[in-house]
Amino acid sequence: MHLYIKMAKDNYEYEAEPAARPSFLTWLCILTFIGSSWAIVSSAYTYVSADKYANILSEEKPLKRDSTYVDSTGSVHNERKMFSEKIKASFSKILDKDNMRKLAIGNLIAALFTLTGALLMWRLKRTGFYIYIIGVVFSLMFPFFLFGNDLIAVGATSFNNYFGLVFIALYALNLKTMNGTLP
Repeated sequence: MHLYIKMAKDNYEYEAEPAARPSFLTWLCILTFIGSSWAIVSSAYTYVSADKYANILSEEKPLKRDSTYVDSTGSVHNERKMFSEKIKASFSKILDKDNMRKLAIGNLIAALFTLTGALLMWRLKRTGFYIYIIGVVFSLMFPFFLFGNDLIAVGATSFNNYFGLVFIALYALNLKTMNGTLP
């Protein structure tokens, strides 16, 4: 019996111990679970309620202030009005019910990728990091596909997605621990 215990102890020394997930990676994954889940719920709600919010700008009351001025050549300019018309046109594109639905589907796809990536990184799978990157890049590029060169619309719809770039950098700090598996 003494020999059996010694052999069992020797065998245990050669077995690889499962890698422990760093607490920093744990917190990043938890934050991603929350953010991606929220994005999934929000995208579903946006898709369903697109008709309700489609005509918000058409009900808006016009501004009374006017900033017309005459330059040295005698030309009349109204820069605020021109800029506000550009913004209104951009937001009209965003609040179009078809564009809202397309954007919701794009955000849903991106959130599914980032959630899947975080689940795999939770289990210390390095492929999760690359799947997460695909989700973030998709979320950043989809507004360009949808709105083209309208930078106001692209910026307004993808502002929050830039946090994904920060998370990519933070996840990259943990890449060396993402080769193992947890029991």
